[in-house]
Amino acid sequence: MDSNPTELGAKPRTNNKNNQQRRNQSQRIVRKLPPRAASDRRNIYITSKTDFKAQQKRCEDLLNAGAKEIYLHCMGYSITRGLNLALRLIQNSDGALSYAINTSTIQLLDELHPLCDDDDITYRKRNNSALHIKIYNSSLFDIVVPKLPAQPTLSGIGHNEANTKPTQTQRKTQQQQQQQQQHKKPKHK
Repeated sequence: MDSNPTELGAKPRTNNKNNQQRRNQSQRIVRKLPPRAASDRRNIYITSKTDFKAQQKRCEDLLNAGAKEIYLHCMGYSITRGLNLALRLIQNSDGALSYAINTSTIQLLDELHPLCDDDDITYRKRNNSALHIKIYNSSLFDIVVPKLPAQPTLSGIGHNEANTKPTQTQRKTQQQQQQQQQHKKPKHK
């Protein structure tokens, strides 16, 4: 039984005529690895050789470990696999994850090794489609600002009155209150 779930998308074309022409060539093609970013756990390169469930588990483990974002990189035939993986991760997250997709063309270098020793190694450049999928935690942008405690107000005086100078009528009432308090004090003999 196949451990990979069925994937939707185009399969690579096979053309028997091209295969026969390649066999008759006097060179052996060695495909070099595409350029990759520096080793970073957040960059995941999707290939058709790696098990789909293993790639899904690796992505889920990174996101559950606290990674705010991961990047899926895929080229050529593995583009459909990368899209299926991204959609599966987002579907299983219950809306906690979002994604952004960028396309590009990557230039690859092939070595052409001659089958006889008389010729030198030659190089061939070719272009390949690439897809870069950023999967990020969408709650990253939901910033919750806690409420600050209320400022204590001065008793008897409103907030606006504490910062302003007293008016002339307020000064008169304060003077009258002070005079009344002085008259109420008993005089000592």
